[in-house]
Amino acid sequence: MPSRVVNRFTQWWKYFFLQALIVCLLGGGGLLAVGQTSTNELLTVAAIRDLSATEAQQKIPVHLQGVVTFFDESLFSHFIQDATAGIYLKFPDNVGPPVLIPGQLVEVSGTCSPGEYAPVVLVDRIQAIGDAPLPAPRVVTYQQLASGVEDSQYVEITGIVRSCRKLEDSLYYLVDIATGGGRLSIYVKKLPVKNVSALLDSTVRVRGVCSTKFNHKRQLFAIRLMVPRPEDFEITIPASPNPFAAAVRPIDSLLQFAPQETYGHRVMVSGTVIYYVPGETLFVQNGQQGIEVQTQQRSPLQSGDHVEVLGYVTHGEYTPQLQD
Repeated sequence: MPSRVVNRFTQWWKYFFLQALIVCLLGGGGLLAVGQTSTNELLTVAAIRDLSATEAQQKIPVHLQGVVTFFDESLFSHFIQDATAGIYLKFPDNVGPPVLIPGQLVEVSGTCSPGEYAPVVLVDRIQAIGDAPLPAPRVVTYQQLASGVEDSQYVEITGIVRSCRKLEDSLYYLVDIATGGGRLSIYVKKLPVKNVSALLDSTVRVRGVCSTKFNHKRQLFAIRLMVPRPEDFEITIPASPNPFAAAVRPIDSLLQFAPQETYGHRVMVSGTVIYYVPGETLFVQNGQQGIEVQTQQRSPLQSGDHVEVLGYVTHGEYTPQLQD
């Protein structure tokens, strides 16, 4: 073949190869996904969360920038959120995570992992690079949280406080709220009241990171909200300062139509103790009507004592019950 023809063939082949490469890099060949670089590095949380468990096992490299939404090693909770979504950070077992606080902007390098429920980031390197406001919380319902789709996201929900106690050897209070037909556990360091009892039966607005609890089959069975700041836990409707001033309700009137009553709040009944297991259950009878009360209290009661009971009405197997 003459040398002139060979040179033209070589130039044409180089041109074709460069054009094909440009088309692929610009996405014309469909090789690059959103949030992904030509080196297969994932740059957004949404891109990681879109992976299947099988894909996440491939340990694709990730490089993220996001704001810390909750970070406390004592609760094994390390969450960040970027403009697309929030995610859990897992650190090596032999390396203690740094001390970070909500509102710090961080840069994270590592690899993706399927996690034990939803995809997570296995951290190789993390560095604080500044400060940033927390993202606007997504207002959610209990049903949305129970679906699991809000795992690791910064959310907001409203509910009625059912119980509250200080955790032993911890800086946190554990608050249970009822909302939308379900219950959530809230972890918060500071309460908006001085006395824990003043919080019971209050309506509260909570902003926090949705932290799911799951079993070894990757199945969701409980939901927690991790509250990053004191202002993220606020009372919107205070409880009555004297709850035992409420009118006593006849036991057989519970769960009946009562338009004057506020749904979801405590009611009071009275009667005689007929059976009692401290910290578990109490049976009270008034006339021909009786009711089971589920309680954590360990008051020194005996059969025959007359009591007034505050609690939340729920459906028993055949008759109403009181909880908390």
